[in-house]
Amino acid sequence: MSSPQNPQASTLDPVVDPAANAWVMISAALVLLMVGSVLNIPSQKYCRVTHLDDRSLQIPGLGYFYSGLSSSKNALVFLHLCMLSLAIVSVQWFMWGFSLAFSTTGGPFIGDGMFLGLKNAAVLAPYSGTVVSVDVFVMFQGMFAAVTAALPFGSAADRTRLLPSMLFIVIWTTVVYDVVAYWVWSPNGWLHVRGYLDFAGGCPVEVVSGFAGLAFALYMGPRKSRLVDEKPHNVGYVILGTGLLWFGWLGFNGGSAFDSTRRAGLAVVVTNLSGSMGALSWMFWDYFSNGRKYSCVGFCLGAVAGLVAITPAAGYVEPWAGVVIGLTAGTVCRFVAAFNHSSRLDDTLDVFAVHGVGGAIGNILTAVFATSDVLGLDTTGQTGGWLNQNWKQMYIHIYATVACAAWSFCLTYAVFWIMDKIPGLHLRVKEEQELLGLDAAQMGEYAYNYHRTHSDSSSAAETAVGMPSSGLTSTHTSPDNVVNEFQGPHATQHPGIPRVSHDAMAAPEGRKTSASLRNFNKGDNTIV
Repeated sequence: MSSPQNPQASTLDPVVDPAANAWVMISAALVLLMVGSVLNIPSQKYCRVTHLDDRSLQIPGLGYFYSGLSSSKNALVFLHLCMLSLAIVSVQWFMWGFSLAFSTTGGPFIGDGMFLGLKNAAVLAPYSGTVVSVDVFVMFQGMFAAVTAALPFGSAADRTRLLPSMLFIVIWTTVVYDVVAYWVWSPNGWLHVRGYLDFAGGCPVEVVSGFAGLAFALYMGPRKSRLVDEKPHNVGYVILGTGLLWFGWLGFNGGSAFDSTRRAGLAVVVTNLSGSMGALSWMFWDYFSNGRKYSCVGFCLGAVAGLVAITPAAGYVEPWAGVVIGLTAGTVCRFVAAFNHSSRLDDTLDVFAVHGVGGAIGNILTAVFATSDVLGLDTTGQTGGWLNQNWKQMYIHIYATVACAAWSFCLTYAVFWIMDKIPGLHLRVKEEQELLGLDAAQMGEYAYNYHRTHSDSSSAAETAVGMPSSGLTSTHTSPDNVVNEFQGPHATQHPGIPRVSHDAMAAPEGRKTSASLRNFNKGDNTIV
């Protein structure tokens, strides 16, 4: 955050600016879009292929991104966890989280009870160093906390119980996110006082979530069906989630100027450039590594890596530096992810590679490319990085990154270890539940609305877990078989819904079943 980072010289008017308030409120709404909203799939009894209706879907960015990258049997769990994070952290933030993270009267390491229950929010008109009211500042920063708490679950949520996950969100936000946010952004935080530059969350959001994801993946161990569940089940969701994340990131970084100034506009420009360059670089590395095939998933992962890396630098660097940062992040994160996939580390959705490594890259390059010309757009008294011959800035950023990464990794692992020792709070689901999928095992609901008979579901469940499944009335099928299940002998035909020819479902050997669905003969309403 630009202004709270500069205790030495704030040239801002000590009254609330209505225009700045409006800008930050809009930015908070954009960040909320990144966390999640309501997935509303119409409830029809007849069967249909997955359908997206912009009139009936309020779309979660991170939830859709994670859901699409995951196995289809865990698609709804990832969406639900993003929503849980939003709700749980919102309450925690109101009760004590904001006070721990942004108290202006605390010591160097943690805040005090100044804002418990937001009791003094109306007394301090603008938050220290800004021209926005405390209540607006609380809302904006709360969205950061909510999205950060959801990120580590991308590493292992497909093998984690929901009840312990909800408790983990409360504990982790309190002992990891709130503490590191205080270090970096509170006027008295020790990293803030030492001159660490972090515009929108390189350490508090990206590094801590990435290294928490690493601890998550190491503690939980690999999936039982890792090779089977490795591929994204719905690339359309990945694209949709990426677009929403990209859109929200403009508010994430632009709003961190806490005013609608030229610096906020520049932060939006460099954010878009870095995301674009990250997407292109990852995609082209995949092109040369994957038999001259362009990867849409690689494009999306690269975009997020570029957006992650520019987060700490957005309000400090010029546009050309945004291009360099995006290119570097897209390249390095891509090869770290490739290495992880070939190792025993089962980081399901590349949280460590994209957020941990990408955040660290952004922190280091901020120390190189931060310039006083950009800083001087709305603040005074701050020096840039190496471009302004401020060589010690690199040292500050290295130890800040190491300290925050170590704190997050160690505390996350410790929280998991303690929770696992408490009866009823063990984290990992049983093997048969993991193989069945957490949508069915933990929720009893599905990301895709379709009708199944008792006999069909029982048979599929027995196949999935190798055991009788009496009492089950529905189960999950893989995307390659989903149309077969929709159009089985028990499906109810509905006018306008194409009937699939079962002869057409037998795709040539070595080809995906979905390849046989590309041609649609509207005349006889049959997919062939």
